[in-house]
Amino acid sequence: MKNFSLKTVAGSLLTAVSLVALPAFAQSTAPAPAPDSPEAKFGVSSGPGVSGRLLATGGVSTIEGSGGGGLGTWALITGYGTDNQIGANAHYTVAKTKDYGLQTGGVAIGLYDRVELSYANQQFDTKDVLVAISPTLRGYKLKQDVFGVKVKVLGDAIYDQDTWMPQVSVGLQYKDNKDGTVIPYLNGALKALNPDIRNSGTDFYVAVSKLYLDKSILVNGTVRFTKANQYGLLGFGGPDGHHYRPEFEGSIAYLFRRDFVVGAEVRTKRGNLANPALNLGEQAAFDVFAAYFPTKNVSVTAAYVDLGQIVGALTANKRQSGAYLSLQVGF
Repeated sequence: MKNFSLKTVAGSLLTAVSLVALPAFAQSTAPAPAPDSPEAKFGVSSGPGVSGRLLATGGVSTIEGSGGGGLGTWALITGYGTDNQIGANAHYTVAKTKDYGLQTGGVAIGLYDRVELSYANQQFDTKDVLVAISPTLRGYKLKQDVFGVKVKVLGDAIYDQDTWMPQVSVGLQYKDNKDGTVIPYLNGALKALNPDIRNSGTDFYVAVSKLYLDKSILVNGTVRFTKANQYGLLGFGGPDGHHYRPEFEGSIAYLFRRDFVVGAEVRTKRGNLANPALNLGEQAAFDVFAAYFPTKNVSVTAAYVDLGQIVGALTANKRQSGAYLSLQVGF
């Protein structure tokens, strides 16, 4: 019944998006921008069938499918659609650290530069780490679906260049963990503590982005309220509590050229599994990235990423660092 419900929800979303999209693509002409408008000043087009926003302003795809950097969600709406257009993208990301591997793929749709709908599937390869629990868990993969909604509520990162006002968006991500082995094992091992680590949870966040076109810099700060352990890959809640905790995501990006961006991100995470009986505490993650946008239809992002401690009680490496590569296609 659960799988049927998720498929039904996904089908309903796609149907709704199709119905909403028809009026935008049905337009045959669009008025020329005024000489002093942001469209003319910054070279933004807004005609039908034209991806109207500036190159790279849709960001790339995070590991959870939302528009932003690799780790942090931005206030910007994904894709290149303006307020009378629809944008969309698909992404595939691979990250490899000392003891783990992560693959994520998904799609996102931006509706009229106002609403973003996203979906990502994550597969986290534990390689040899869980052999300490059971030899049958060699190469075990933690899997998770992430469904997201983001809404722009204030400001505009591109057009508000002459004011201090940033772009502000609010959003949520529903995470459905498919693990049927590790989470039940942890619950059984800590039965006396009654941790009740759960397989699903919802994150809520507020993201603030400011783009300084004259300085070629974008800065973003996001506060996320979550119960997740390791982004939800180890479930939600635990012996340290079932309350929402605020976590911070910060990003800064510099445009060397219109098609080449470098930057850095940091994302805090604490989780609920640091109890001495588990010793599965978490640490903040960060990355340094470079993104290349040869066209508005393609972007490639490479990064050095440090995900902090992941199941440190079972590994010799207290911090998990390595390489990150992501390909995104869309409009």
